[in-house]
Amino acid sequence: MDKPGKDDIIELRIDDIASEGNGIGRLNGEFVVFVPKTVPGDYVKARIKKTKKNYSEALLVELLEESPFRVKPECRYFGTCNGCKMQNIEYQKQLEIKTVIVKNAMERIGGFPDIEVPLALGSDSIYFYRNKLEYSFSGDRWLTEDDMKSENADRSFALGYHIPGFIEKILDINECHLQSEVSNNILNLTRDFFKSRNTSIYTTKTHSGFLRFLIIRQSAATGGVLVNLLTYEHDETLMKEYAGFVLRQIPQVTTFVNSITNRKAQVAYADDSYVMYGNGYIEEMLGKYRFKITPNSFFQTNTLQCRRLFDKVAEFGNFNNSESVLDLYCGTGAISIYISGLVGKVKGVELSNESIEMAKENAKLNSVTNCEFESMDVKDYLESMAVEGKGLYDSFVLDPPRSGIHPKAADYILQLEPKKVIYVSCNPGTQARDLKLLSAKYDISKIQPIDMFPHTFHIENIVRLDLR
Repeated sequence: MDKPGKDDIIELRIDDIASEGNGIGRLNGEFVVFVPKTVPGDYVKARIKKTKKNYSEALLVELLEESPFRVKPECRYFGTCNGCKMQNIEYQKQLEIKTVIVKNAMERIGGFPDIEVPLALGSDSIYFYRNKLEYSFSGDRWLTEDDMKSENADRSFALGYHIPGFIEKILDINECHLQSEVSNNILNLTRDFFKSRNTSIYTTKTHSGFLRFLIIRQSAATGGVLVNLLTYEHDETLMKEYAGFVLRQIPQVTTFVNSITNRKAQVAYADDSYVMYGNGYIEEMLGKYRFKITPNSFFQTNTLQCRRLFDKVAEFGNFNNSESVLDLYCGTGAISIYISGLVGKVKGVELSNESIEMAKENAKLNSVTNCEFESMDVKDYLESMAVEGKGLYDSFVLDPPRSGIHPKAADYILQLEPKKVIYVSCNPGTQARDLKLLSAKYDISKIQPIDMFPHTFHIENIVRLDLR
């Protein structure tokens, strides 16, 4: 068939959606066309922007027929902000899309044909579900179409989210539907405080400037609110003034931290910190267990869904009270501690020494005595186990980063032959790749996607493997 050319106007039905959020239509039922801001089921008029060998990219000209799955986005920044890309799709349809993402990964990458994947478990809260949000400061504000209509639009100060493809550009926002109204109030008070004082903003261009990131962490269970301002250096007088300014208007804040990073990389990770108010951390509850969360701690950002995830790990594990479990990539020990009452003992392994120290502290906080934690590269730990021989642990729990497990780690698991492996992943693609390696000796007996992040394309997936 003839491919469409640049600026051609076409009509087509959108029947799918890509992981980056663009709707997918097929011209004449064959040639793929990507159209942003569309929803499966839409019938649209679109203008071709560019054509490649196997597909075209187009711009939406007119929505001729609305999809039954289309809903009005709650957020005024939808379409500009890079966060909630599926906010214009009804939630049940989002779950179906995410389930297909997992199924496709298992079939196309893992090589597991006709695998049955149950519908992703949805989140009870689809707005205001996050316990952590991270905002960036910038002296190079991204102007929306509405901003550009205003003669007084200030380009020199922004506090909000990154625009994809632009290192310094930040979308200045006044509200986000992901955390809480308290969080939104802190965001706006922070902007007002520093903007009124003409406080400088860090830029990688000169490796100078004061303001870098604002991170807000909040516990639904304990009510704790941690405000963490990351700056290039410490200014005690200014920080005390800022903390007092926010506290007078938002007394729910329980602790303030000023974290310092001199790194050129725009990563919100502190090298040093100063507690300006409170104890410098908050606590969160998962079931009956309490966890300490410091500014640099990793913790699942959807607390209620995290408990559902851990309950599913326990269900898939079907552990007994004499069982020994090896928890690999254990982070701050959340899964280890959560299943500790169901098993004989748990050993948690994690590369980050800071995370391991926090895991030990969390175990002590909960009076858990059957968990042991060690800071070591998972691949190296498994290699040392392989030398000692099989049988040290009955079950393995894996919860690796998005990149998945190292191929050699998979080899060692195959050598060690635990009876069952529970694999938790936030990336179905790398998980499917790893499962293909482990399928040399293991069969998938259970699988369940869980939606931790409504309105995004991210999906958590749990798989149980049994040794043949």
